Amino acid sequence: MKDLNSDIFYQIGDQSRDVYFVYNIDENKFSYLSPAFQSIFEISLESAKNNPKLIFDCVHAEDKGLAIDCFNESTEQKVGRKYEFRISCNDNFIKYIRISVYPILSEGNLIQLSGIVEDVSVAKTNNFHIEKINAQKNTTLEIVSHDLKEPMAMIGLAVSDLLKNSLFEDQERVLKSLTFIKDMCERNVLLIRNLINHEFLTSAEVDIRKERADLISEIKDVIGFYQYAELNLYRKFEFISTEEKLYAMVDSMKFMQVINNLISNSIKFTPVNGTIKIEVQDRGKTVLICVSDNGIGIPKHLQPYLFERFSIAMREGLHGEDSWGLGMSIIKTIVELHKGKIWFQSEEHEGSIFFIEIPK
Repeated sequence: MKDLNSDIFYQIGDQSRDVYFVYNIDENKFSYLSPAFQSIFEISLESAKNNPKLIFDCVHAEDKGLAIDCFNESTEQKVGRKYEFRISCNDNFIKYIRISVYPILSEGNLIQLSGIVEDVSVAKTNNFHIEKINAQKNTTLEIVSHDLKEPMAMIGLAVSDLLKNSLFEDQERVLKSLTFIKDMCERNVLLIRNLINHEFLTSAEVDIRKERADLISEIKDVIGFYQYAELNLYRKFEFISTEEKLYAMVDSMKFMQVINNLISNSIKFTPVNGTIKIEVQDRGKTVLICVSDNGIGIPKHLQPYLFERFSIAMREGLHGEDSWGLGMSIIKTIVELHKGKIWFQSEEHEGSIFFIEIPK
């Protein structure tokens, strides 16, 4: 750094609540750490300057590999980057930090790494709760829509049967009342479906914002709500994974809506007492998620059109549930925005398996 730029950088750092740093590559030491470092990392400035390994020791055990990858990327690619990972301080309290790293070059050679460290624990915790509430909302909407639609549909069918019965032929007032009940049932079923559709469409229109998330925990939360409602949904839900934790860069809100929507589709096309299974596999650099069922499957002639907008593959569920032409198209779009891919295998009368593979 030039002296003037260094002086300005240090003055800003001395007054900031964020950590400003300059790390000398050849010496493997910090030439500058701002005062905020001690309050965030709970390590004295002098100790950290003389022994940078103390900082690495603070990194959460699950994120140490990520921290090493971040450091190697910064030194090898020599371009500015932002990273997020967790640290565990002296009292074992976990903090989330965001590091903006900028390489300093001299005649094309990397001599220093400078940047800013922010404590984003509050924002991350708030965001985590928002995502959890959002996932619960989407799952609850699906379950409630199922619980409400089936009784409404049954009432509608019963009223339709009464209207066809000659028993009330000359009773105009009764016929009007029955017609009113039938119309209200149909209107409310449509209203419930439109509510679900609107929620999915609205969310899909918002830009993707990927962050490192534990997919096992996120998917378990979604499955948990369906398992809780098993008795009402008359389906069995299973979750399989050999990993306790599995991290990937995803937009949690949108990606969990993809999982939720696939499960919802399985419910539509799986008969009572059927099984819906979600499996997560670690593929090294990628994660594979499988959503399978033993339902009615997808006819061969409809399979090529499944991911098209307003596809001819759209069809009613086993109990007359509305199909929605944009659903699978939006799912495919969200997966592709995550640099992933989606495909499926299906046999009529045997069931379907949907595969999603995304990079970590």
